[in-house]
Amino acid sequence: MKLFKQQEAQTIVAHGKALTCAHCGHDRFWTKKVLLNSSISAFFGFDWADRSANCYACEQCGRLEWFVRR
Repeated sequence: MKLFKQQEAQTIVAHGKALTCAHCGHDRFWTKKVLLNSSISAFFGFDWADRSANCYACEQCGRLEWFVRR
């Protein structure tokens, strides 16, 4: 998957629990940290200050899983 530059998919543990795909049950994911932009901060050029999330794409079916720290 080109959006995820990591070469090899890996198993993920999120909040102490092994991540499995809710769609196909696969257990290997590509990972990427992404910004959660708001339109106001993007308008004023402060989108770099927005919160981020860990995004995981299933290696098998491509389903995305998102986790945000509170």
